[in-house]
This record gives sequence, structure tokens and C-alpha cells, in this order.
Amino acid sequence: MVVIGLTGKVCAGKNQYADLFAQRGVQVIDVDDLGHRVLIEQREAVIARFGVEVADGRAIDRTALGKIVFSDGQKLKELEAILHPAMVEECKNLIQTSEAKAVILNAALLSRMGLVDLCDRVIFIKAPLLLRYRRCKRRQGLSWSAFWGRNSAQKDIAVSQIKTTMEVKVFHNGRCRRIIHRQVANYCDTIGLDISALR
Repeated sequence: MVVIGLTGKVCAGKNQYADLFAQRGVQVIDVDDLGHRVLIEQREAVIARFGVEVADGRAIDRTALGKIVFSDGQKLKELEAILHPAMVEECKNLIQTSEAKAVILNAALLSRMGLVDLCDRVIFIKAPLLLRYRRCKRRQGLSWSAFWGRNSAQKDIAVSQIKTTMEVKVFHNGRCRRIIHRQVANYCDTIGLDISALR
């Protein structure tokens, strides 16, 4: 099995690439999705730390929580200390029990969480700042200041900050779907991943 880390800043297009790998039979572990589940599991700890204003019935109001943590780096670290250990363990379990020939770890915080240590290869998705903002505004309705807060919280998400001796493959994600498809196909060929055998 080959484990490929897929990372990049907010709205760089990680999910778009992950979907293309999934269409070719690669198992995708979406670390954001794991985070949503762990957030529910750790609901009481999150409320105890950040207050009842982040409570939303039996769940957590992620918008309210985001406003708190993305405007204060220390509070973001405190939230990550609550959520990340369980998320990392779940990633390990999913990899260990996988029967797939290839697994994608789709994680913006691949390096910060230490998930890069689970990977055999790393792909970094880059996209222009304004394009990422437009995507974020369209998908989540975020203002420029809210987007900038999230972007600023990801200063360590950069090729130079990935703590690995492996070569990091950089994909430049613009608007052309044809190029994106070609990047994925060429990458599979380059690493000897027979996508036809994975389907």
C-alpha cells in the first residue's frame, strides 16, 4: 500500500483532486470529515473551554466556534489539542485496516498534525489567493476578513514547512479541469500506480 498525503491551504482544491483519485479507486480519508465527527464526540470538552455560545443542540455551532478560534491563535491551538489526538488515531486505524492499494490522506494540517509521518508521498495543492477567496465566499459565504483569518491561521501550510525528507509534488490548481485531470493521471503514471487495476 502507498499512502499519499494531500495538503494545501483553504479552498486550494484538495477535495477536487481527492475526488479524482477516488474515481480511480484510491481510498480517500477526509481528515476534515473525521474532525467533524470528533468535534461531536468532544462536545462537552469544547463547550467547557469555549463557552455555551458554541453549543448547538447536541452538536457544536462550527460558525460560532470558527469566529472564536480563527481570530486567536492561542485558542486555535487549544481546540486542536482537544481534537487532533483522536483524529490522528482514527487516521492510523483507517490506514492499518485498509485493504486498498493506495490511500489518500486529505488534510490541510498534514504537517501540523504529524500525519506526514504516516505518508509515503506528499502532494501540495497551490491556487491563487483571490481564486481561493472566491471559492470560499461561494461555498461558505465568508467575508474577506473571515477568509483572511482562516488563511492567516494556515501560515505553516507551505511546501517549505512540511516536515519531511520526501520530495513534495506541487500541483497548481487554476480553473482548467482538463489540466487537473491530467495532473492526477500523470502522477499515477509517475509513481507506478496502475489506476486501471484499482477500479
